[in-house]
Amino acid sequence: MASLSPLLVVAGTGTDVGKTHVATAILHAWGTRSRVVGYKPVETGVDSSGIGDDARRLAEASTFHVKRPLFAYAFSPPISPHLAARRAGVVLDLARLVEQVTALRGQAEGVVVELAGGLFSPLSRDLVNADLARMLQASALLLVAPDRIGVLHDLGATLRAAAARGLSVERIALSAPPLADASTGTNGVEIIDIHGLSSLASFPRDRADAAASVAAAWTLLRGLNLGESS
Repeated sequence: MASLSPLLVVAGTGTDVGKTHVATAILHAWGTRSRVVGYKPVETGVDSSGIGDDARRLAEASTFHVKRPLFAYAFSPPISPHLAARRAGVVLDLARLVEQVTALRGQAEGVVVELAGGLFSPLSRDLVNADLARMLQASALLLVAPDRIGVLHDLGATLRAAAARGLSVERIALSAPPLADASTGTNGVEIIDIHGLSSLASFPRDRADAAASVAAAWTLLRGLNLGESS
């Protein structure tokens, strides 16, 4: 059986924290060296086209393109995945999502999976994104948080909860918020000091393929030993 390519799972401390921006920037950077694909297994707030905005952006940033539609869950209401699935009468089949990711890892040279909402957003009454992340057996788990007031609490709570689930968060990405506050630009130093993290990258509020965004993505990829030799 052929070895599987590296898998980077991108999660967040919550919803609308900049995960898609970070994930697409990583695809733009990594894609200059390897055939990489981005995948969104579950998305809500999807319009009548049936293709979510996040999934579309990930596909556009990919340098490996699948020949058949990816299996994924797309729901119209912009609500929690578990509630959207319940209203649609659907039970999320996490095993099938894992099969899809495994298939992608057997074809592309690198895979970036962006989870829906926060790391502990529910996918069902009993399961959360962290459970899916663990099932995926990723090469690395990246946590995205907004560079704004409150991030020290949200990040600390998420890291502790992840550790309790047996998940190791290798790197942190700070994304610039729509409006900066007095803490913006200082949170990175505090996060490293408080949590003892060795590597952190800050992403500007710019296009995902802009030079500064790609440079931040390379900081993460090199820290994770991805991209350079894959």
